Amino acid sequence: MIRAAQLSDIPAIVSIATESVSRDPLPVRIDPEAMSETAEEAIKSNRHFMWVSEIDGEVVGAVCCWSDPSFWYERQQASVLLYYTRVPGEGVKLLRKMMEWVESRPVIKVCVMELEPDADPRLIKFMQRIGMKRISTNVSYVRGLHE
Repeated sequence: MIRAAQLSDIPAIVSIATESVSRDPLPVRIDPEAMSETAEEAIKSNRHFMWVSEIDGEVVGAVCCWSDPSFWYERQQASVLLYYTRVPGEGVKLLRKMMEWVESRPVIKVCVMELEPDADPRLIKFMQRIGMKRISTNVSYVRGLHE
């Protein structure tokens, strides 16, 4: 079942976020407290989006989209902060729900989801089918990576 996240889901969301970032090849300092605070803000605010996938009472996936004023556009930019699932197929449901939310918010001009260079091409094709149209290259600075 895909549903809006609740405050009681925060421990599971933090666990999912930790698992997701632990697979990142970049040196990321995992901060469960900051993750928890971000999840709480996303759940409490109507400006942001936090949904989970639940199977048999267990949260197995989460997606978080953060909406803020855009520097370049007259409206807001939504940025995907978290997208991860432990169960194949549940991510598709979460991303569909996220795009429904983005499209239902006229205040949002652009939604950005950063993918790793080796992202599964099927994911990119799926994202295009549900509304993501512009594919771009992102470069990132990560403090501590080359120091």
